[in-house]
Parts: sequence; C-alpha cells; structure tokens
Amino acid sequence: MEVLYVRDALAGFRDRMKNIAAFWPLFRLRELRKYQEFDLMALGLGVLLLILEHMLIGRVECDHADVARFLREGIREVYGQEITEEESRDLASYMLAQLRNDGRAFEFVYRNIETREEEKHVFHLIENGTYHVASGQIRFKLSDAGLDLLFKTREMYKELRISISQMLLRQQIEKGVFEDALRTVETLGLDVRQLREEIERMKMGIKRDVSQFSLTKYEAMLSLIKEQFDKERQMFEELNNLIRETRDNFERKQSGEREEMAINRLVEVSQRLNQVQNLHNKLLVDKLDLQELVLESLEEGIVSGFRSKVNFEREFLDPLMQNHVSLENVRRLIEPLMSLNIRKRFNVHKAFAPQPVQKIVEEKTSDAPDVPTDEWQPVVEDPKVKLKNIRDARYRDYLRMIFEPLMFDQSLSLHDILGALDAEKLYDVVNARDFYPFLVQLHQMSPINFRLDSETRAKILDSDETNLPYLLVQLLNEEPEFEVLGTVLVEVEQQGERHLRLADEETWTVSNFRFYKEGLYV
Repeated sequence: MEVLYVRDALAGFRDRMKNIAAFWPLFRLRELRKYQEFDLMALGLGVLLLILEHMLIGRVECDHADVARFLREGIREVYGQEITEEESRDLASYMLAQLRNDGRAFEFVYRNIETREEEKHVFHLIENGTYHVASGQIRFKLSDAGLDLLFKTREMYKELRISISQMLLRQQIEKGVFEDALRTVETLGLDVRQLREEIERMKMGIKRDVSQFSLTKYEAMLSLIKEQFDKERQMFEELNNLIRETRDNFERKQSGEREEMAINRLVEVSQRLNQVQNLHNKLLVDKLDLQELVLESLEEGIVSGFRSKVNFEREFLDPLMQNHVSLENVRRLIEPLMSLNIRKRFNVHKAFAPQPVQKIVEEKTSDAPDVPTDEWQPVVEDPKVKLKNIRDARYRDYLRMIFEPLMFDQSLSLHDILGALDAEKLYDVVNARDFYPFLVQLHQMSPINFRLDSETRAKILDSDETNLPYLLVQLLNEEPEFEVLGTVLVEVEQQGERHLRLADEETWTVSNFRFYKEGLYV
C-alpha cells in the first residue's frame, strides 16, 4: 500500500523536471563572473521577453542590434549608467551566447526517482529565425521550451489554473480516463484552497496597514475575480452534467466488470468534485468579506486620521477669527456638526422656570437567603432565554448522537445513526421539530473542522438563532476526544435511499445525509 502511495506521488516526475530545466539557463547566468555589476538573470529574462515581443503578429523577428539597443536603454533606465554602442554590442553578444549556449543544446542531467535512472533533457531556449541578407544578421525566435518558460512566469497563468484544470478534467472524462480525472479533481481542490489562503493573506495585510492598499487596484482585482468566479462556477455545473451523462451511458450499456469499475470511479470523481465545488462556492463569501473589510478599514483609517491630525481650534477657529470670516460662512462650516432638528429661537424665561430635581433614593439591600426557602422565590427567567437553553441542550445531544458513532467508523449515513437508537429515543428525535433545522445547519457547516486552535475558538460567539458552531466549540471543550475526527464532510447520500420519512407527519421528509471523514469515501 505504501509503495503504491509513493508511486502515485511521483507520477509524471519526468515532465515536472523538464519544466524545471527550462529555468536552469537563467539561474546559471548569476554564476558568471563577467558583468557582475549587472543582474544578468534579470537582463536575460528581459532579452527573452524582447524576442517574444518581436514574434507577435506584425513584428519583425529580433536581431543582434535590437538586443544591443534594448540592453543599452534598459541599463540607462534601471542603473542610471550610460554604456557605448560598442559596449552594448559586446554585452548583447555575451548574453545571446549564454542563452543560446553558443548554438549547442542545453543538457540538463537529473536522477529520475520514479524510474530510478539517470536521464537527460535536451532543449533550446532560442532558435535561429530568418537570415537578413542585406545586413548579414541572423534573426532569433523562441523555441517551444522558451515560450513555455515565459508563459509559466505570467501572473495570469496563476489566475487561470482552476480554469485550466477544469478543461483538462473535461477532456479526461470524455476520453474515459477516470484515474487521471480523479487526480485532476484533487489538484483542482488544491488550487481552490490556495486561492482561499491568498484571500486570507490579503485580509491580514489590510488589517495590518490599509493605507498601503490601493483602492483602484482593489476594484479592478475584484471585478476580475468576479468575472473569473462566474466562469468557473458555470464550468463546474457543466462538468457535473457531463459526469451525470457519462454515468447514464455506462449504466445503459451491458453490465460487465469494466463498466461497473468505470461507474464506481465516476461516483468517486463526482463526490470529490462536489466537495471542490462547495469549497469554490465559499470563495464568493470570502470575497464579500474581503470587500466589507476593505471598506471598514478605509473608514476607520479616515476617522482615526481625522482625530489624530486635525486640531479644531488651531486649524479652524484661529483662521476664522484672524480672517474675519462672515457669520454665513461660519454657519456653513459648523452646520454638518450640528443636529438636524435645531430650534431657531430660545426662550430666556425658561431659565427661571421650575427645574426638575432628581431625588436620591437609597438602595435597599436584599434579604434573600443563600439557600432558597418557602418564603423566598427566585426571579422568573426570560421565557426566550429558557427556550434557547432547552434548544441548546437538545442540539448538544444531537451532536453527540451523530459524531460519537463516527469516532469508530469511517462513514455513516443518517439512516445508520438513527437505526442504532432505541425505540423511545428514536421517537423523541424524529418527532422533534428542532431536529430538522439542526440537520440543515449541520449540512451548511460542511466541512466541519474538529481541530480548532484556541484563537479560533475564542472568535466563535454565542447567538440567539444559528449558534451551532458555538455549541460545537462547547462540546470540544467539554469532550476533547472528539478532535480525533479531524474534518467531517456532510453530503446527501448519492446511492441507495436519498430521502427519509421519519416522523408521524406524512409531509415531514429529510435527506439521508452521509457523514464521513475527509479523504475517505464509501
């Protein structure tokens, strides 16, 4: 089992090393002793970008003179240093010789730990293009490896990873390569989690210093994220429809071992894709929280800046007195600070009217004994508080009822959990009206993390209505052994009985939820 796990982890090792090899010539530039006053790696990447720019439609391919001109202007702009045309030509010749390896192919030797053999990857970054007869200059163009290198360094490549994985998954499902499809879904889930972590890091940066945050850049980023999110959500829906159609096609075929294995794998892909889609949907909530945080932080920054940097007497009152500002302008200045309902007249006789005098009443100490007696009765509690305490107690019982059996099993359905109860307990649970909204809230909380640090627990507060997370934290504080559950996922049962009619009422139905630990499927 461990050997299979390692083999899966090393799948595609050769292709990954080829992708790394393309960057090796650039890093090798930093080891050169000549031109140490310049960052040759940055200049080398700039030369590759220049060649790419000339390869675009309508452009002439780049030659030696173009590279020399680019290096001369770049050094003047970046380093503030002037070099002659001859020096720029020498530098261009040196850079092109290094990036072209003097016309020979680069040979990147490495140990393939997947095949346990030493392998060699041969590639070019720059190839010869057309030959200009009049000047005798050879023009240059990027090879496929050079183009791949530049595209992988673009920021948009990072933003489109989810869309690229979705397109790859579609092709794998259409071709029936379900093993690779499952791995692609796992990669897709990793991309979504990394995007959520990036948003969290952005939130932390805003909390530390909102003044360094560009509102214009934020608005442009938010618009781009929303557009990309809508496309990805639509693609998720199309993938689910494709999986459903593919599964139906296999089920209509003649039943066999191969078809049965394909259907099982498709079910596994579908379940994992649903988890990734749920995680992706939470990105919208994260982005809304980010937007609210930015606005609140900017507002707090403006208010605190006004409080700390504006002295009303020095900045406003002194200039008014020194410049003899008219009363009308003074009124306009202080009008925003005044109440909206201002009385235009004041009756001076009210100063001589009877004034209400506050009567001081001494507080009487309570004579209530420490132990309740027949003569003393406690204060009646608020009925709403009583009902909330009763509901919270029942919710804690429901949490124990569901998650205690899961500590000894990998996966359980709601039908399995209720079937293990005695008849009297089962009757009380299924006929309790608060049991059904409890299940809905539990499903909305999925995935449920049972390993919360103290800081996270302190942030979860009690509320009047949806306080299930707070009750879960209370349960973990009382019974820490529940932390062994890790992360529990709650989903609607995909196989077998999907809906249950539990109570005596005919109209009371509930989905047959399945509870399982993350990473384990049934």
